[in-house]
Amino acid sequence: MKNRRTRTGIAVAVTVGALGFAAPAHASPTPAPSPSPTSTATATPKGLFTPLKYKLSLKGQRQQTNYFCVPASSSMSLSTFGISVSQSTLAKKMKTTASGGTKGSNALPVINAYVKSRGFKYTSPTDAKGNALVLMNRVSGNIGDLHRAPVLAVWMEQLPWNKGKIKGTKVGHAIIAYGYDKTAGTITVYDPWKPTGGAHTISASALSKILQPGGNMYYLSKL
Repeated sequence: MKNRRTRTGIAVAVTVGALGFAAPAHASPTPAPSPSPTSTATATPKGLFTPLKYKLSLKGQRQQTNYFCVPASSSMSLSTFGISVSQSTLAKKMKTTASGGTKGSNALPVINAYVKSRGFKYTSPTDAKGNALVLMNRVSGNIGDLHRAPVLAVWMEQLPWNKGKIKGTKVGHAIIAYGYDKTAGTITVYDPWKPTGGAHTISASALSKILQPGGNMYYLSKL
């Protein structure tokens, strides 16, 4: 299914649905502040005790084209493995197009190929939609225990920093989570869309409500 929206007179087709996210944005790679990892406790190797608060050191990226949000977010996620791969390389492998964006069925095998040899895999669960507890558990497990950053599939126009700035509904978009605070109930994300993106902190409750239902994220787990 596709949805069309117009911004500054330019109509952009976006793919929505099960982890088929693409965003109308136009930006160049720009480093974001690199926060130092912080935690209230040390995660055990088996994840038996997840820190109440943790933030990864992340070099943020702005998407290079108006439809590169998935390659940009995937590139940032892979960087938490120490894997350096460009948005353009990922876009080519993911068969990203200007008219259709990136389909999850194309993207998932690509990023899995990069992490399989390291003993990890990405999957696309659907259970975090509308469930703040599940979302926080998944995000904190990836960030606090595994020290990896998951990609999140959201509706772009419903992000708080985009309210009133995006025309259209069900505009598929990809962002990345790289920090959380269980006590405050918040998640820190990096949005690659240039006009309003960058680092933002949002409540897990609010974020869970604007996840795409068919596939909420690229969730990481060990093989």
